[in-house]
Amino acid sequence: MSAHLARHYYLRGRDKLGQGSLEDACQDMQAAIQLCPAFCEARLGYATALMRLGEAARAVQTLRAGLHYAAVSAERAALLRALSDALIMQEDFAGAEQALDEAMATGLQSADLHDRLARLRARTGRFAESFAELLRAAQLAR
Repeated sequence: MSAHLARHYYLRGRDKLGQGSLEDACQDMQAAIQLCPAFCEARLGYATALMRLGEAARAVQTLRAGLHYAAVSAERAALLRALSDALIMQEDFAGAEQALDEAMATGLQSADLHDRLARLRARTGRFAESFAELLRAAQLAR
């Protein structure tokens, strides 16, 4: 029953997020997480709403807590990608790179992941590494 109710809150929160009602979306996503802490999509939605509200520190905290529950590699990689975005908002580039490297270690490499790493490395002035990541991204996008 709680999983069903958590999904209800998540879907309502997702709709509110799409409408730009960020505070309401946060409340619904948080309710879904409280009912089902391993609900990865709700955690990602909650973090997205928090980041849009400019509360990157709370988003980081939420995403890191979710890593404890992520049993599936795809969920872990998604949480780590979002975590890197939140850390970049806090200008913690080393932490963001560590999160992306850990996402790569899940074995689910994608063009998006290499693109994110390329943008991060360019932002930190490591252009040769950035171009190498862009090349990997282009190869995977084929």
